[in-house]
Amino acid sequence: MAASIAAILPEADVEATISALFNPGGAIARFGSVREMADLLHARLDTSCDAGGAKGLAAGRRLECVVRKLNLLFGSNCGAALAALHGLILARKPLATVGDAFHLARMLAGSVTGEAALSMLLEAPVRGVRPDSSSIRREAEKQALRAANYLIAVAPLDMPLPRNIDETAELAQRMLPAHERTEMAEPLPAGACRATIPAKAILAAMALARNPGAELLPHLKMAYFAWCNGFHEEGPGTPLDSAKEHFFALSRYTGLVS
Repeated sequence: MAASIAAILPEADVEATISALFNPGGAIARFGSVREMADLLHARLDTSCDAGGAKGLAAGRRLECVVRKLNLLFGSNCGAALAALHGLILARKPLATVGDAFHLARMLAGSVTGEAALSMLLEAPVRGVRPDSSSIRREAEKQALRAANYLIAVAPLDMPLPRNIDETAELAQRMLPAHERTEMAEPLPAGACRATIPAKAILAAMALARNPGAELLPHLKMAYFAWCNGFHEEGPGTPLDSAKEHFFALSRYTGLVS
């Protein structure tokens, strides 16, 4: 298990933590980038040293999440990590990111803490309770990035890594059977993983991110609902198939007693 920031240094100082991960040798050439990253994270993630209690703890977790994801993606290359951060911020929308900024966005979207940090980096408004169009769009953006993580993880090893959400959608199309594709696409080689639930979910999520009122095709709507509720596979013997059986049995029982 990765050590916490407190285990790296006695005090969770932003600049010192980044320096410990990205400038372990104390190279002078990297120090400017370390300080720039620290200032950027200070400004975006509200990691002020006087933040106390739950607020300070949450800020520290967001900081640690971003720093560790950057370190996971770029090792000790502070310049590349900083460029990805700037690219993410300049994109303003998570699905508009490209290259390293896209990979940073999708990795942050994989956890609650990372999603909160991603929203703050993009200066997105805090999600409200009421399911208005903006909250539907933000949820769709999050689910699209999470589905992208899954699809990229199971893609053939010899396939070039998608560099943006559109290239990931092309991969999704290739994983689907011909009758479920929404665009022409060459199928993946025989034996390759066919992750059909996240493949259909990412297509649905992208449509909702563009237009929260979009009318989804039935098979995309079902897959998106299943994906958002934790199902990753479909077909006989899968948890989704079992859940469907229970749902239909409950529906029949409700109809009999009503």
